Amino acid sequence: MNRKLLMFLAIAAVTTAPALAESMDDQGNGSESSKPRGFRFFDNHLTIKPYVAVSYTYDSNIDSQRKADDDNIFCVTPGADFTWRGDRWELAGSLWYRYNAYCDYADEMDEQSYGESLAYKWSNVGEEGKGWNLLLSERYQYISQSDSLMSGDGRGIWRDRENFVGSGVLERRFTDLWHASVMGQYYWLDYKNDAGKYAPLFGWSQFAAGIEAGYAASRWTDLLISGGFSDYTQKNGRGYRNYSNDSQVWTAQAGLGTHATEKITYRALVGASWLDYGDEASDAGWTYQLSANWRITRQLQLTLLGNSYYQPSERSRGQAVKVNALSAGLSYLTLGDKMTLTGDIAWRHEQTVYNDRYLTYRNDYDEDLLSVRLGANYTLNRWVSVYANIVWEEDWCDNYKAYDYDRFRGTIGLRFHY
Repeated sequence: MNRKLLMFLAIAAVTTAPALAESMDDQGNGSESSKPRGFRFFDNHLTIKPYVAVSYTYDSNIDSQRKADDDNIFCVTPGADFTWRGDRWELAGSLWYRYNAYCDYADEMDEQSYGESLAYKWSNVGEEGKGWNLLLSERYQYISQSDSLMSGDGRGIWRDRENFVGSGVLERRFTDLWHASVMGQYYWLDYKNDAGKYAPLFGWSQFAAGIEAGYAASRWTDLLISGGFSDYTQKNGRGYRNYSNDSQVWTAQAGLGTHATEKITYRALVGASWLDYGDEASDAGWTYQLSANWRITRQLQLTLLGNSYYQPSERSRGQAVKVNALSAGLSYLTLGDKMTLTGDIAWRHEQTVYNDRYLTYRNDYDEDLLSVRLGANYTLNRWVSVYANIVWEEDWCDNYKAYDYDRFRGTIGLRFHY
């Protein structure tokens, strides 16, 4: 056993021993276990919920390659969530740190990750349906190499990455029937390309703005129309000529949405987007947005998500891709609401729509990624939860078989919380 792994186990033992001791003392004390979680301040307006999670993972393909290398991974993740509520507003946030200790590839893979997020909501909409809604959010993450289709923060593949996103939405409800909103977003992704035996990945940045208007045709249904503009810049890396790495995208969509049904909420828009890449190429195609939640029973609910959009390629410089993504998931509460069972499936298709004409080597391919996940979380008491999940991923490239891979990850862990 290497020294880094021994250090990790020692840190995990010291960190989790007090919480474990408290949870053992709490056995049989029903009144203590029934207390709401978290430290509460200012007449219960502010709640802080600290936690520490420790886990073991088996990964069959740690670098998501055709030629797979497996490893056993131990992880410790301390963090805290908080919520601060006022009369018309709410501020929620989180702060976390994660350390992964690999058994066989410690020198290459042992890394730390950390991040934070904030979200602010404010509303003064009255009973007559008039007023304003405001949502502001930001998230920063420094992510170690581990890669997942479901992560939503870049491809990774043996490269650390740094990610930031900030966004805001301001909605005006003119009457109980008419409403409109404006939005803005900044997104930034940067790869740390210091794994010398692998070709670099390319991050990118985005400025986006949009507007949406809606009419409540019935109690359950809104008619929606929206338009947006995005400006992308791909990071080309050191030592390369200045390829055309700027692109602009215009989008127009229309559809239906609701926020008032008793068991089903949804938002579905379809339209078209136009890509202009560096004043050298263009592409246009259908795009969509989909989000839906169906609370079938109190214990069982179904969630659907989907979208399609243009973005710079993360794998090749001077290249743009169109992404189509769909996912569906089920969650089920059982055993007196102490256990949550989850299952989901996700698909992502990347289609190459532009290659810089000056490149001598072009990664002109379409790629499909499929992910299936199953999970379980059981709350032992106020202090401790047990969780487990398995993930299977498959990747297919139609014109570049070296990118094909399959991957299995299985995780078991304990989460200590207050």
